[in-house]
Amino acid sequence: MRIFLLLNLLLFFTFKSYGQKDISQKIAFNNLANPTTNLFIHFDKNIYANNETAYFTAYLLKTGKFKHKAHKVLAVALIRDMDSSLVKLDKFLVHDGLAFGSMVFPDSILTGDYHFLAFTDKLIDGKPELTFKQRITLKTNIDLPFKGNIAFLEKPNDKAKEHKLLISVTSNDNKFLPKPTIVNYRYGKEQRTAKTDASGQLLLSLPKQENIIDPNIYVRLKYLKDSAFLNLNLPSSKIKAIVKFFPVGGNLVNNVTSTIAWEVTDPQKKPMAIKAFLYQDNTIVDTIETSSYGIGKFKLSPKENAVYSVKLVHETMADSTYFLPKALPTGLVMNIANVLPQDTLQLLLRSTGEQKVFIRVHNFKKCFIDYPLGTEGHRTRRIKVPLTEIPKGIHTVTITDSLDRPLAEQIFFAHYDNKASLKIQLDNPVYLQREKVTVKLSPNELKSDAIVSIAVVQENRISLKNSNDIETYSYIKNELENAPASINGKGYRDKSYLEQILMAKGWRRYTWQQMLNAKLNDTAKSVDSLSIVGSLKKGTKQITKPMSLAIFGDNQIRTLETSPQGNFNLNQSAFISGYGKKMYVFINAADKESFDIYIDDLFEKTSKKLARTETPFEDMLPLSLNNNVDLALKSNEKAIRLKEVTITNKKDNSFNYQGAPGANACGDYVCRYNILNCQNHVADVGNTQPIRGRTYGGTMKTPYIGCTTFDKKDKSYVQFSGIFYHKEFYLDDYKDPAEPALFSTIYWNYGMVLNREKETEFSFYTGDITGVFKIIVQGITDNDVVYSENKFEVKNKGQAN
Repeated sequence: MRIFLLLNLLLFFTFKSYGQKDISQKIAFNNLANPTTNLFIHFDKNIYANNETAYFTAYLLKTGKFKHKAHKVLAVALIRDMDSSLVKLDKFLVHDGLAFGSMVFPDSILTGDYHFLAFTDKLIDGKPELTFKQRITLKTNIDLPFKGNIAFLEKPNDKAKEHKLLISVTSNDNKFLPKPTIVNYRYGKEQRTAKTDASGQLLLSLPKQENIIDPNIYVRLKYLKDSAFLNLNLPSSKIKAIVKFFPVGGNLVNNVTSTIAWEVTDPQKKPMAIKAFLYQDNTIVDTIETSSYGIGKFKLSPKENAVYSVKLVHETMADSTYFLPKALPTGLVMNIANVLPQDTLQLLLRSTGEQKVFIRVHNFKKCFIDYPLGTEGHRTRRIKVPLTEIPKGIHTVTITDSLDRPLAEQIFFAHYDNKASLKIQLDNPVYLQREKVTVKLSPNELKSDAIVSIAVVQENRISLKNSNDIETYSYIKNELENAPASINGKGYRDKSYLEQILMAKGWRRYTWQQMLNAKLNDTAKSVDSLSIVGSLKKGTKQITKPMSLAIFGDNQIRTLETSPQGNFNLNQSAFISGYGKKMYVFINAADKESFDIYIDDLFEKTSKKLARTETPFEDMLPLSLNNNVDLALKSNEKAIRLKEVTITNKKDNSFNYQGAPGANACGDYVCRYNILNCQNHVADVGNTQPIRGRTYGGTMKTPYIGCTTFDKKDKSYVQFSGIFYHKEFYLDDYKDPAEPALFSTIYWNYGMVLNREKETEFSFYTGDITGVFKIIVQGITDNDVVYSENKFEVKNKGQAN
């Protein structure tokens, strides 16, 4: 029988069964109406500090209605998680499906959890076709203005009716502050403001709230002009767990053995590793358990009229008995022996009753196999499905009746072991400070050449909570609805993780029923593009003839002509500038004071709207932060910051004169080593403003031409945020022993082409930071994505290897 079914299945690829054409058409409509797109961005790390630069490479892996070349601009917005506010927005040029860029974090930015929200300029039904989100954490490299701490005054007790907490605030050197600190806190529905006492303390007594969705207390401390945020998880007396059962591949059927996956989470959807008893009526028939992902599985052959339930073995559970779905009297049960098959998918079908069914293998975008099968009586069938023509990735097996109603469904990952492999070789496993490191990339196992980006970063600047990589995102997160985070950070590379989520977390973005309802009309979509637009008016009146405008920025002046109505578009290649350069548009007419220029940045409007309306990530509560010191860099990872001083002496134009502190209105500055716009000292307190006519070190060897300022009240001369070219990473050999080299990213490269026929070599120097560093390489090949990593250690020069 096995041979007969396998041969039948192979022969059937060339024939169409009844209804196959309709199903294929429905799937095609669904693909056009709901295309799966994929934008991935590789950031150098996911923990940053103020004044640091985030480097990134964007890969437009899969588009929908628009072709890759149609996407011209990538917007990258920095969003604060606490209030979904837009902190910063930069825009970058996209070329042939790739974008490179960076973002400098402001010196004054608050610490805490943030995320990057990125999208391109092409819109489908008013929404960006391509979007991407990346969690990050921001720390500070400045000495804290004060220390804040929140802790339990008494050890949490299940019988207590209140949480007793103590908030304490001191100076950075652990002394009392001269003034009280304002404390704003929120717990559940309760939101209040208080002040610390003379000793810098505040005692809180909070009545316990049961079954609260978010059990954290969130605290904002404000002392003078400085703020800090804390949060602490307050345990409930009794937890009401969320338990779900997933009969793998279909429904429970009487007297047919089924594999049942089950999942246990707490009210905050955090997975719970737990044991439980399986009951048949009132008798224990098995002991079952879940893994660290809160997922487990067990086998069951339901008896007629029996009631099955699971009782959790955990004394903190409010109610610990949960009932399984009732079994059907007759039906079909499917099981896949291996959800990560290489070349052949093996199905085990158990059925009772007689009916005609269809086996379909698809991905909701294309139907690869459509096979009719008859079932008679109690039967067990093993069917082998060849995967030769099925691409790598997640696919679905759906078994329907003759009316295309789903009877059983399960997902699997085809060709999992076909990974694009890249080997990273180091000349040594351990290096000293400021020592040269040579790395070789061996891509000989790749099937084609690759384009990759490379980051070498301090390992403690990569958080598991924020982890993301191109393989896990492309094959799992972008395909499944709310896929859980990988506990060990390996994601796609962790076989056990992938098997568990395919078994119990197989919620596709589109369901079979949704696909069946797809119509041709659903494929009609409105398309549009984001841009930076403007208008010129004379007072309140619209102009009636084209006018000439000038665009100044990046040491260049360009011209632009408006439409007869005064409209103009700044999304033009001629107006792209170097990163961070300010751009201005003005009218140079005799009566310019009578004209007003208005800029409408549609990218900024879209960023704010998406920040408010889009759910950034799967439900995940923040980790407890009970001390703001945890968000400060260690002393050996930051340079000594000089205190800011006010210069009161008159301007001196002598040769030794240095400009005013900080950067000028154009963003230009000179570091303490006389380098113009030095990338090693962005926003450093020792920076000064450059002087017109003076020549500085760095890439520009010509005299500085100065900075043109303008009156913000003058509506005929307006500043706008333009589109940037990427900024090059500054590779230093740190030969000057007096200059500190405290950089957590010591190498970054983008768009590196790897020839699969030969090794690629690159080198860089370690800095002054010691510890473990990570080399992360990720990118694309002709038909796949590639990810690889390696580690090395940096030791003090006085340490032996």
